[in-house]
Amino acid sequence: MQKIASEQVIIERCIDLLEPGGRFGLILPDGLFNNQGAPSNCPQTRIFLGRSGRILAIVSLPDYAFRKSGAQNKTSILFFEKFTQTEQRRFDRQYDRLIDEGVDPGDAVAAAVTAADLSYSVFLAEANRVGYSTVGTASPQNDLYRAGANGAMNCDQEGTVLREWSLFKSNHAAYPGRTSPDCMGIGFEELWAAHTSHRLDPKYHLFKREAARPVPEGWVKTVISTVMRRREVEFHPEAEPDRLFQVMTLSQTGEIRPREAGKGRNPPQWLGTYLADTPGSWFAASSGDVVFSSIDLWKGCISVVPEEFEGALVSKEFPIYEIIDPRLSAPFLQCLLRSRYYQRAFRAITTGHSNRRRTQELDFEALEIVFPQSPEEQERIVQGILLAREAQRTAADELRREFNGFSDLIDGRGDEALPDIPEDGEPGED
Repeated sequence: MQKIASEQVIIERCIDLLEPGGRFGLILPDGLFNNQGAPSNCPQTRIFLGRSGRILAIVSLPDYAFRKSGAQNKTSILFFEKFTQTEQRRFDRQYDRLIDEGVDPGDAVAAAVTAADLSYSVFLAEANRVGYSTVGTASPQNDLYRAGANGAMNCDQEGTVLREWSLFKSNHAAYPGRTSPDCMGIGFEELWAAHTSHRLDPKYHLFKREAARPVPEGWVKTVISTVMRRREVEFHPEAEPDRLFQVMTLSQTGEIRPREAGKGRNPPQWLGTYLADTPGSWFAASSGDVVFSSIDLWKGCISVVPEEFEGALVSKEFPIYEIIDPRLSAPFLQCLLRSRYYQRAFRAITTGHSNRRRTQELDFEALEIVFPQSPEEQERIVQGILLAREAQRTAADELRREFNGFSDLIDGRGDEALPDIPEDGEPGED
């Protein structure tokens, strides 16, 4: 028997209980709005919503919104209005006709809305502050609304999602949107067609709005799949059972480092014989490749492979891409992928709602990338960043040497290093 997520059952029951033309608001996990796999039943639930009424608004909440209650899930608020009986009949008539003509059930939803003359606009917003901090202490910063004295609502709601919702309701067509907090209005048909899985999460669509901005004059703008190609060089460690391999992992700062043997479920050594006994496949990377964690990309786990990790291995959870456009400089790309714009992009394309959200490779490849046509110009732009990064590494090494000398003066144990204390859910680990 297939298990069905409780939120999907709740949505269906809520719609059943609504009177025609009735409305509800529900806080739901983000996976319902963006998960793509059919086994999750999330795409089917979105189709059910689209067939049953109007998606009035979706407001994205921050990751920590319910952390003080013990919940870790990323959530959003859904506001929904059920079709009237007349509207439902008009929709069903067009939808059934499209299905009989062989149209995909998902695609038929938006087409039926248009054909039945039921077109409408959807309000999308992202609240990053909700009245308390990440550790649960009260905070005056709240993107949702501004409270007044004694729990009453403040008359001045400028700069809040509530104020933007009021402006949107007053004139859907003329609503310009806002960037702080991020809000927008979008036609349902455009919203539905923006992704093949008909994802509805605000962060995805708000970023797509930003991605439409013009690029600097003379820069190239194209999708990642045209400048990078997936490299899948599967390695078979059983062929060299006694060889000691280098295995790498990624930090949230974009640093590539050796994956520690003997930590957690890792084998005591990265010998071929141990690697052969681990589940899953291993892949070899080359220097200059782009590698990221499909689980933790949204946390910043992406980098360009340096020379010292030439031939290092990664598991299947770390897709590898080689640069195939000679105009694109690896040092520039390293900085570009760490920029605020692309960190927001990676958060926008992730799916799921837990602390470890997944990035689909097709979504990564469909992202647009921008760069000057000249590699020399690219390296000139990021030269200051590269110099500062090298100075930071040099300073860190110097600090380590000085502190080791101080420690040796106290305990006489030379350069001995204490073993790392394992961390639950270390970024980049699969």
